[in-house]
Amino acid sequence: MFRPITTYISRTTYTACVISGSQNGQKIGFPTLNLVIPKNFTEPHGIYAGWVYINTVRYRGAFHYGPIPVFQKKDSSLEVFVLDANLTSPPAQISFELVGKIRAIENFTDTDALKEQITQDVSAVRIILQ
Repeated sequence: MFRPITTYISRTTYTACVISGSQNGQKIGFPTLNLVIPKNFTEPHGIYAGWVYINTVRYRGAFHYGPIPVFQKKDSSLEVFVLDANLTSPPAQISFELVGKIRAIENFTDTDALKEQITQDVSAVRIILQ
């Protein structure tokens, strides 16, 4: 069971361009949209539940903001796994708002441990945004 760090955060709506990524999410079964970090984005590193808006359709999203230690990525990145969407090709741009912080960034011993945690994070997103 998840324990969100916060159940509510500033619900600022951001707009971000979608960029190419390393496909690590795709390889482990959680394809993400990699985003240019908006200039006005001030949230601390972490895993978040939030809404994703693609062509006026709203989806639930599991967001990652920060480094990705398991892939030895030290620079901050922003990406979202869009729940229940069949995106045949990535959009050029999305809008989004974060609703709750699920947890802090963690290092994992391997990608199997990461996959297990992402599965729990996605369940938390479903509960928070039901």
